[in-house]
Amino acid sequence: MPMRHDIRTLLHAGGAGLLALTLGTPIASAGGFDIHEQSTVFMGSASAGSAAGGSLGSMFWNPAATAQFSGLNSESSYTLVLPYGNIDITGSPGLGTGSSGNIGIDATTSSSFGAYQFAPDLWLGMAITSPFGLATKPDNVGYPGSYLGVTTKLLTINANPTIAYRIAPGITIGAGVQIEWAQGKLQFRESPSAVAQFGGTDWAFGATAGITIEPTEGTTIGLGYRSQMTHDLEGSFHSSGTGTLAATSAVNLPDIVTLSLRQVVTPTTRLLGTAQWSNWSRFKDLSLSTPYGPGPSVAANWNDGWFFSVGGEYDYSSKLTLRSGVAYEISPIDDASKRLVQIPDNNRVWLSIGASYKWSDAITLDVAYSHIFIQDGGINLYTASPANVGPFTGNVEASVDLFSVGMRTRW
Repeated sequence: MPMRHDIRTLLHAGGAGLLALTLGTPIASAGGFDIHEQSTVFMGSASAGSAAGGSLGSMFWNPAATAQFSGLNSESSYTLVLPYGNIDITGSPGLGTGSSGNIGIDATTSSSFGAYQFAPDLWLGMAITSPFGLATKPDNVGYPGSYLGVTTKLLTINANPTIAYRIAPGITIGAGVQIEWAQGKLQFRESPSAVAQFGGTDWAFGATAGITIEPTEGTTIGLGYRSQMTHDLEGSFHSSGTGTLAATSAVNLPDIVTLSLRQVVTPTTRLLGTAQWSNWSRFKDLSLSTPYGPGPSVAANWNDGWFFSVGGEYDYSSKLTLRSGVAYEISPIDDASKRLVQIPDNNRVWLSIGASYKWSDAITLDVAYSHIFIQDGGINLYTASPANVGPFTGNVEASVDLFSVGMRTRW
C-alpha cells in the first residue's frame, strides 16, 4: 500500500504541472525560443549549477540528478514572464516606416517534477515541462513589419519519464524519454486589409540522458543531454487569395548539452557554474507548405547558441538560503538577416537573485527574480516565398523581467 500511495502522489505532482501549463502560453525568454525557467531554484542562480543537482528540478537538464534525493520528492515552479520588445522599421519595399510597439505578451509558464527511490541504487522520475515557447504580437498590427509576421505563438507540453541508476559510489547515470505536444500559430499580413493565418499541432518524441560524478567530497559535476526533435505542425492555412488549405510547418528544435559544477566552498557556501550548447543551427526558416507548393516563408539560418553562468548559494541560517547568479548568452542570431520580427533575439546578460525558506522538514518555499538585458540589434529581411520581397530594415530593442515562485516537498 505505501508504494502505491507514493506512485499516486508522483503522478498527481506531474498532473498538477500539466494543468498549470494550460493556464498561460509560455514566451521565449532565452536564446532562440527555448525556456530556461524550469526551476525557481536555478532561476535564482541564473541557471548556474543546473545539471549538477541540489534541487529536483535539475532533472530537466540531467536525469541522473534525481539520485541525490531519497524517498519520494516533488518540485513545482511557476514563473511570470514580462517581456518587452520594439521593432522600428526604417526602410521597406514601398510600405513606409513605423514601429511595432511592444511585441511581447505577458505570460506564465510552469514545471513540475517528481522522483521516487525504488531501491538503494535506483530512482524513477517524471517531469512535466514546457521546454520551448513563443508568443509575440505587435501593439501596432499595421506597421510595415507585419508583412513578415503579426501574431506568432508556439506552445509545447513535454512529459519526460526518467530512470537513474548509481553504478558506483559517486557515479550515477540517467536516461529518459521525451513525449512532446506542440501547438503553433503564424500570421502574416498579405494586404492592408487582410491577414493570412496558419494554425497546427503535432506530437514529437525524443530522449534525455545524463551523468553525475562526485570525484571528491563536496564536488559534483553533472553532464546532461536533451535530444533534438522536429514538430511537423499539421493544420490549415487561410488567406484571401487561396481560401483555406491544408498546410504544414516544420519546427526544428535543437539538441541541448549542459555541463554544470556544484562545489562546496564552506559548510554554508556553494559555488555554481554552467556551460550549455544548443544546436540551433537546425532552425533554417519559418515557413509553411501547402498541397500546391510553399506558402509564406522567412529564412532564419541560425547558428548554434551558447550559455555561460556562474552563481552561488549561501545558507544565511538553517532555514534560509540565499542565491544569486549572472549569465552571458550568445544568441544563435548573429546577423540582421537572421533576426526575425517574431523572434528579435540577440546576445543577453542575465542578472538573477533568489531565496529558499525551509517551512518545515517536508516543505521548502522558493522565490526568484531575473532581469535579462538583450543587446540592441538590426533587421534586414526579405519574404522568401511566394515572392522575394524586401528588404525590410530597422532596429530592435528588447528586455525581459521574470518572477518565479516554487515549492519543494518531501513526502
